[in-house]
Amino acid sequence: MKFFQKHLVVSSAMLLLLQIGCSKNPSSPMPTAGLVKISIRSINGNPASPLPKAAAAVNSVTITSARIVIDEIEFTSSIDDSADFELEDPFVQDLMIDTTSQVISTVQIPFGTYKEMEISIDQLSPNDGNAYAQNSDLQNLSIRIEGYLDGDTTNTFVFTSALSAEQEQEFNPPLVIDENSPSTNVVLAMDTSMWFVDRNNLPLDPTAAANQTAIERNIKASIRMYEDEDDDGEEDDDDDNDEDDDDE
Repeated sequence: MKFFQKHLVVSSAMLLLLQIGCSKNPSSPMPTAGLVKISIRSINGNPASPLPKAAAAVNSVTITSARIVIDEIEFTSSIDDSADFELEDPFVQDLMIDTTSQVISTVQIPFGTYKEMEISIDQLSPNDGNAYAQNSDLQNLSIRIEGYLDGDTTNTFVFTSALSAEQEQEFNPPLVIDENSPSTNVVLAMDTSMWFVDRNNLPLDPTAAANQTAIERNIKASIRMYEDEDDDGEEDDDDDNDEDDDDE
């Protein structure tokens, strides 16, 4: 009888420990991170106003290739700086392949609320490994743009730059990644029509050294970032406005 009682007590204790162990190590833990797809697209907005040859060094600039080195992408937390998330592997993107969104990467990002996104453009260095080795014409550069002038495909140009710049943009509303919204798409858009124009929207000659700084400034200013949760290439707020217009 005593043996039976001791055996019952031990068995009960083992069962209790097993239950506690299961509660501490559930088979399906709650997720703590979501997925953000990062896409890039070029936008060709309003082209430069053409001028007679006597009034301008060039009448028009046509871009055939535009390769940019994106050195870093960072999402800044609204709550805690320690929750900032960075994508640090540099990549080279040709914006002129087409104007549709091209997926750069899909990254895992911790659950949280992110107030802004920041990108860094920087020159390729030997420390960048494969990206440096595979892009010999971009080594020690961050931008390489090819095209032609005045509608003449034989009158070609190559514009290069070692620009090092950061551009940030706030999300409004903030970007939320959580159990209810575990995935989304963020678009990095660049308006190439802004690059080779002056403040009066007149053409800038990319072969003139005097225009280098103005063109670099234009490239930086052309960058825009936004959330595109429905993955149609347009900013979500713009989608809402389009729907409102349709309703009217």
